[in-house]
Amino acid sequence: MVVADTSPLNYLILIDQINLLPQLYGRVLIPESVLEELSADETPQVVRNWATNLPEWIEVLPATPIIDEGLTRLHAGERDAISLALTVIRMQCSWTNVVDGKKLKTVG
Repeated sequence: MVVADTSPLNYLILIDQINLLPQLYGRVLIPESVLEELSADETPQVVRNWATNLPEWIEVLPATPIIDEGLTRLHAGERDAISLALTVIRMQCSWTNVVDGKKLKTVG
């Protein structure tokens, strides 16, 4: 599983190599804002066509906004991909915080 923002998806679609992602990662998670960027009028038509019929290995999820002044210069898709990735990491940590029946300290 991997979280992606717009640029890698856009360019992999344009060079007809988008199917590398499921081969490498299985599932690909994207925030809603990435789907919006892939569907924007200024996006190449082949990318917009792909975005209207997402493959089953793409999962679109909401992202929790991050309040971080350092991220304000990024596009929405980039910010939301970071947020989604952090959420996934926190969820994985909470799922793996029990070992041999003993609860460990939750990270995040």
